[in-house]
Amino acid sequence: LVGEKSSWEADGKGPVTEQLITQEEFQQLFKLDDWNDVVIIAKGNHIQHYMNGRLVLDFTDAVPEQALLNGKLALQLHAGKPMWVEFKDIRLKELK
Repeated sequence: LVGEKSSWEADGKGPVTEQLITQEEFQQLFKLDDWNDVVIIAKGNHIQHYMNGRLVLDFTDAVPEQALLNGKLALQLHAGKPMWVEFKDIRLKELK
């Protein structure tokens, strides 16, 4: 999903409607050995993910009745090889 503007349809991930950033641009934007500034805006069924000031993901759940609108917030949750992640200065703001 990184670099894509897309949606999630009832039968699975929908088409990518726009390429927001290339893999090469993302690798240049991402600070491997430094802090990255990440802003995630979630309004209903629409999620936008900004990294270091640049929109890197724009996602809409096209099946709002199945969207998860409350529950736990996971900062990192996936399978794969072991990795090291640190977080700092986390702020949550309720959007009205």
